[in-house]
Amino acid sequence: MISRSQGSGIVIILFLLPIFLLGCDQIQGMFQTSLATSKSKVSEAPAQPQVQGTVLARINNDVITLESFDEKIKNLESLSPDIRIDTPDAKKGYLNDLIIQELIVQEAKARGIDKAKDIKDAVDEFKKGAMVRQVIMDETKGVMVQPSEIESFYNQYKKEFAAPEEIKVREIVVSSEATAKEVLISLLQGADFASVAKERSIAPSAGKGGDLGFVHLGDKFENFGKAVAVLDAGQVSPIFKGPDGFYIVKVEEKKGGAVPQLAEVYDQIKNGLLQQKQSERIKELSDKLKRDAKIDIKEDLLR
Repeated sequence: MISRSQGSGIVIILFLLPIFLLGCDQIQGMFQTSLATSKSKVSEAPAQPQVQGTVLARINNDVITLESFDEKIKNLESLSPDIRIDTPDAKKGYLNDLIIQELIVQEAKARGIDKAKDIKDAVDEFKKGAMVRQVIMDETKGVMVQPSEIESFYNQYKKEFAAPEEIKVREIVVSSEATAKEVLISLLQGADFASVAKERSIAPSAGKGGDLGFVHLGDKFENFGKAVAVLDAGQVSPIFKGPDGFYIVKVEEKKGGAVPQLAEVYDQIKNGLLQQKQSERIKELSDKLKRDAKIDIKEDLLR
């Protein structure tokens, strides 16, 4: 929640940030004229226009209405659940921010800054962006995703939602197939895999009893992945050839790889399908507008 002391300055920060982005030279020029000069120019402004709404504050020839003030609070609070301007002190602080903002705007107009080309260009770009956003909102307002579409998508792609399977593996690597056969026989007769790995393996993992930790099937070479994929926890593989010799592996644990229930990914699928439909609707509009428009592009200038 934002108190008067905590909330004061929100509007000024949001308002001044784009001004600072204009560059130091322009900022310096903005503040070379005295406030007294601006006041004299403001006093020469036309008569006050008729106000629609309840006047909350009057700043020279401009006003802030209670209705617009409440609307600004509503919009600001919608940006974040942490922003709350719902106490008299918080509202007084916010109103003070708006008054300072309006005074700075009046000062900028008095200095003719509103007529500067870069300012006009920035305003035009903002207007274009606002209008584009509104058209997109209007065009996609009725777009919906039906539960049957979500269920159908889940049934078709549910395996894609599964977390990658991780497998805890130990390995023994020896230089010859004959040695590998001896090792495998001892393992099948009950020898401890980790102990045999320490004694017989030539792999760097030998010192850790052949422990490779958790691996994904695609982390190692092809034969390794094939051997591990068919084993359950506690099982030992047959001998297979690898880049460093002859391998025997043991799977100690498997985790992941389970397909989530529809309820777990329902919102994720819904949002994805909604975005896809909205994009398709906007593409349809864009294609229609392009077909109906006269567009001349000089691509040879794009160098």
